[in-house]
Amino acid sequence: MKVSVEPINQITSRIHVELPEEAVSRQLKKAYNRLNRSAKVRGFRPGKVPLTILKRHYGDQVNQEVGLELVNDTLMAALEQTEMEVVSQSDLDRKPLQEGEPFHYSFLVELKPQVHAQDYKNIPAKRPPVDVSDEEVAAELALRRQTNFHLKSIGEPRPIQQGDHAVLDFKTFADGKPVPDGEAQGFHLEVGSNRFNPEFENKLLGASKGEEREIQVAFPADYGNKNLAGKNVTFQVAVKDIKEKVLPELNDEFAKGLGEFESLEDLRSAVRQELKSSKTKRIDDEIWVQISDELIKRNPFEVPKSMVEQELQRMLDTIRYRLSSQNLTLEQAGMDEDTFRERNRELAEKRVRTSILLEKISHQESLEISDEELDQSLHSTAEKMNQPYDKVRDFYLRSNMMDSYKHQLLEDKVINYLRDQADITEVDEIPTSGPEEKQSESEENS
Repeated sequence: MKVSVEPINQITSRIHVELPEEAVSRQLKKAYNRLNRSAKVRGFRPGKVPLTILKRHYGDQVNQEVGLELVNDTLMAALEQTEMEVVSQSDLDRKPLQEGEPFHYSFLVELKPQVHAQDYKNIPAKRPPVDVSDEEVAAELALRRQTNFHLKSIGEPRPIQQGDHAVLDFKTFADGKPVPDGEAQGFHLEVGSNRFNPEFENKLLGASKGEEREIQVAFPADYGNKNLAGKNVTFQVAVKDIKEKVLPELNDEFAKGLGEFESLEDLRSAVRQELKSSKTKRIDDEIWVQISDELIKRNPFEVPKSMVEQELQRMLDTIRYRLSSQNLTLEQAGMDEDTFRERNRELAEKRVRTSILLEKISHQESLEISDEELDQSLHSTAEKMNQPYDKVRDFYLRSNMMDSYKHQLLEDKVINYLRDQADITEVDEIPTSGPEEKQSESEENS
C-alpha cells in the first residue's frame, strides 16, 4: 500500500492511497467465490457458474462492492501510516476498480492544529477584594429560613392568597370527557409558584376552604401532556384546606437543626465562609475569562470545523439533559437546534481553541495528573456525591470515563497554573464577563 499526503492548508490534507494489483486480485477472487455459492444463473447449478459468466452478469456490482471493501479494510492503516493527528475524515473519492490494475482512492482529513503556545505567562488580569457584608449574611440566613418552613392550616378563615398552599380534590375534563389520570385527592399546590399551571393557580385566588369551583384552562398545543395539549380543559375543584408557611425563629435552636452548629453565631460564621468561598470561586472564574481571552489573542490559529461541531453537539446534549430534568424540551424553552448552534458557535470555537492551548501548555510545562492527585479527586467527588469512594471509582472505570475525568483534572491544573503565573492587579471592581462567558461557566460547573 502506497500512501501520500497532499497538504491543503495548516489543518486540512488529502490522503491518497494506492493498493497494488495483487491485493485487488485477491479481493476480487474472494468476492467471486462467495458469489458463486449463491448466484442464480439460468442453466447452471449454484457453485458451478463459470467465472466468465459471473463477470458478465455481476461484474459491475462486484467491482463496486470490492472497491468499498478495500477502502474499509485499509483506510485506518493508511491513516496510521501518515502518523498525523487526524480529528475527522470526509470527501471520499473512490476511483472505479479495474481488474488487473492498482486501485486508487483519496479522502480529506482535518488535523489537530500543531500549536506551540507562547506568551502565556504574566498575562494581565484584575481581581477585586473578596468581601462578604453583614447584609449578605443576613440575606442568606433569611433564605435558609424560607427553605426550612413548615405548613400550618390557617387560623382565621380567609380566602386563598398568593403563597398559600392549597389542599385540593379535583377532576379533569376535556371535550366533556374525563381526562385519563386527571383526578386527585389531597393534592398540595403552592399558589403562585406556577409549578402546576399559572392560569389555574390564578383562578384559585379568592377561594375559601370548603368551596367548590369550576376552573377553565386553555392549554397550548405544545403542552407536555398530550391529553391536555391544545384543549380547553375544565377542572372541578374542591378546596379541602388552606395552609400557610410558618418560618422558624432565627435563634440557636434553628442553627442546631441545620447541622453541627452549637449556636446561631456558629451558623453565621459558617454562612460567611461559604459566601466567601463562593465569591472567591466566581472571581477566579472571571479572572480565567480574562486570561483565556488574552491567551487566545496571543496564540492565533485555525480551528478544525469538525472539532467546533463536536463541541456544539456536547453543549446541545448538556442543555437538553438539563431541560429534561424540568420536563422541558429545547423547543418548549423557546429555541430550536439550528438557532442554538448559530448562537453558540463562537463560544464553541473559543472552547476548542482554549482546550487545544491548555493541552499544549501541559506538554510544554510537563504538567500531568499523578495517581495520588487522581485518587484525591475521586475521594472529593465521592464525598460531594455522598457515595462510597469505591462505587464512584468503579463507575468511571466501567463507563470508560476515567480518561476524560483525568483530562478535565489536567485542564483544571493548567488553568490554576496560568492563574498563578498571571500578572494580577487588585481593583475595586472586576469587569463582568459577557453572556457567552457566563453561559460557559454555568455549563462547566453544572
